[in-house]
Amino acid sequence: MIAVSTIDAPTAPKIINDVQKVETLIIGAGVVGSSLAMHLAEMGMKNIRVLDFDLEGSLSSSELNAGGVRATWNKPLNVELSKFSIDYYAKVASEVGYRDCGYVWLYTEEAPAAKLKSQLDRTAGGWPAEIWDIAELKKRLSFVDKTEGIACALSTPRDGLINPNLLKNYFRSQARARGVVFDDRTLVTEVNYSSQKGPFVHRKSIHVVAQSFESVMSHETKVEVLSSQKENFGRRRIEYHAERLVNCAGPWAAQVAKLMHYPCPSVPLRRQVSVFDCREVDLSHYGMIVDTSGVYFHPEATNGLAGFANRGEPPSVNFTYDGEDFFNEYIWPALYERSTYFERLKHLTGWAGLYEVSPDESAIIGLVETGDAKKSGQVFEAHSFSGHGVMQSYGAGFALAEKIVKGMYEKFDLSELSGKRFEEGKEFREDLII
Repeated sequence: MIAVSTIDAPTAPKIINDVQKVETLIIGAGVVGSSLAMHLAEMGMKNIRVLDFDLEGSLSSSELNAGGVRATWNKPLNVELSKFSIDYYAKVASEVGYRDCGYVWLYTEEAPAAKLKSQLDRTAGGWPAEIWDIAELKKRLSFVDKTEGIACALSTPRDGLINPNLLKNYFRSQARARGVVFDDRTLVTEVNYSSQKGPFVHRKSIHVVAQSFESVMSHETKVEVLSSQKENFGRRRIEYHAERLVNCAGPWAAQVAKLMHYPCPSVPLRRQVSVFDCREVDLSHYGMIVDTSGVYFHPEATNGLAGFANRGEPPSVNFTYDGEDFFNEYIWPALYERSTYFERLKHLTGWAGLYEVSPDESAIIGLVETGDAKKSGQVFEAHSFSGHGVMQSYGAGFALAEKIVKGMYEKFDLSELSGKRFEEGKEFREDLII
């Protein structure tokens, strides 16, 4: 997830304690980076190393999210990536905590015609979906007894929920079983490209300098190291000489890209999630419900979990959860308008995590074809999923692995998601963003 520093590299310790020669170096071991490592190893690639400053993921977008997985999109490529991923999650459901408990989307008067067409397109593509009128909605979701402003609902029963931590660790276990090495507490500070020859250097080698930190660090210390300009270096300096490099750094992708000498337009945005006591209604039989307000909620053990994307919030690295104030301002009013059972909700706890958001809110995946990194021809990226990383991680990792190993996309053509689309003015904008 995290493997980058904004600290100026020249102030780092000069003594090199360790030099590693690798074929593929992945920066970021979140769910996407771990998926990619697994797929590369499964396709026969050797000597793969994954660097991460926070391998346990206490700051990881892979951990701090609501756990929804869906193939309900308007863009066909997003549909296919998610379908391919969810089909796999269903095969290993007990190991990754996948449940096909469905999504229900509530729509206002303005939306049904467009959503119906989208639903029919998805049904034709083999992903089950159906439109509910108000009577059917009340029958299926009996606790929704306030329907003012709702015109219809879209039900997608194969969408569902997953345990992101189990999924990430499953990818890692499969990768490790095939020889992939994960380096924890490792923070990248410098990247250079070279054509030199030597005992540790390949032709067109990529030279990466990193700092290794002590294994035990508090949450506050990790945030400080990642967010500040302080000269706070690790216990030893490591050099990696790699044939290829992949940026999977999540919310830190733009900072990593800067070190790798190419532009990245994505930004980190805070997203908050609240857990609440809803003892007057049992939500355990339901999946993800997306309200007309944009608030989404689903069962969380015996409680409820809800989130909302405040799109007016400026980009920042901010892990502060606003607590009951956030719940009372954004979550509770929307739920109150849907059910008498939600009139007396009690806020329990919550958290804040980061999305990495691209200008068109779609992932950036593929060969880097901009900046100095382009000259290498062996720099790749997979990040900026804008909150969709968990649900598309298996398919995205598979597709990029094909591109790296075979030199081309075969199962999915992800060319539309290349980072160069922003320079070319070819946005890949998705309508169904929560």
